[in-house]
Amino acid sequence: MRSFLSALVLLFPIVSAAQEFQVVSSAVSIRQVPMGQIEKTLSEGERAPLTSLFTFWGKTEGGWVNLDYTDFNFPFEKVMGELPLKFAVISLPKTISGIELKENDVLYIAKIEDGQAVCLFKNRAFLVPEKDLNVESATFSVVVVNGGALLSDGENSVKLKPGTALLKGNGGYLYRNHYYSSLEPLKTSKNVDVDAVLKEINRLIDIFNSAKLSSPLADRLGYYVKTLPVKDSDLKIVRTQDGGVGAVVNLRYKFFLKDGEPITGRKTRLFLKESNYEFWRKLTEKLFDSGINKFVDIKIYRFDGSDSYENCGFVDSSYHLYKLGYLKDWKSFLKNSESNLNDDLWFFADEVYERLEND
Repeated sequence: MRSFLSALVLLFPIVSAAQEFQVVSSAVSIRQVPMGQIEKTLSEGERAPLTSLFTFWGKTEGGWVNLDYTDFNFPFEKVMGELPLKFAVISLPKTISGIELKENDVLYIAKIEDGQAVCLFKNRAFLVPEKDLNVESATFSVVVVNGGALLSDGENSVKLKPGTALLKGNGGYLYRNHYYSSLEPLKTSKNVDVDAVLKEINRLIDIFNSAKLSSPLADRLGYYVKTLPVKDSDLKIVRTQDGGVGAVVNLRYKFFLKDGEPITGRKTRLFLKESNYEFWRKLTEKLFDSGINKFVDIKIYRFDGSDSYENCGFVDSSYHLYKLGYLKDWKSFLKNSESNLNDDLWFFADEVYERLEND
């Protein structure tokens, strides 16, 4: 009936040269274990080999990397071994031992004795006369899918999660006692409304600026740090091979007097207060809720005191860590994001108050 079920499957080694990742955010850490101690950091554009996957983590030389920050190549199927089987494929719907079987369902044969086949179907064992079955033998590959996948037999289909194991023959797959003729990668293409995202970012910026303008510190100093509106050129959407979408946002900061006049003769520095981290966290959250499903990379620029802005570092966050609740407040956001900020970016509110009191 189906020749693939009687063919011996040959196993071929996976070509490791194609298995690598490239960093597409500002940076990513290599850790001893997922969520563990940092061993080294790779910068945007750097590449490294990839040996195995575990959920959204990848194993590389020296440790584990959060793949949300990367674009990567990896075999869709990874062969784990071989399994010889005796089985029978149901050609027409029928009921056997009170079990309703559909076309393409598969009975695994544990043994045949005295003309009776001991059949296994979804953790149930029962006897079927051997003459009523078309018993075949073959050796299958045990494979694991390294991404979301869709199995289909032409009429029925089932979605598989990354890490699902199944049996592969010459032209088809066995999964949960059913034969499927095709297995395709399941790519979730995300549509991101850039105009809506920009509008939401600038709405948050307006709220944040209003809070800064009306703060006691601004009243005492007569000026505050303003976050400038984000323009089209400040937002970059990054798409990866697996259908993922990342976002890079440039935030620019500048001193303004309370009457709205910009201060142009000195470098802008941020007050080291939790409100800045909370603003970045809230901005990241809104971007993930808008369709971003890989990373949010916030790049921080401050006015340099003359006529331009200097790059003072970044804060990058992972979509999967957000979904798992690791970015629930500013402290967890700071702990679980990738970041590198210039020490000269900050000054301390307490020191400012002391100077004012001394004066």
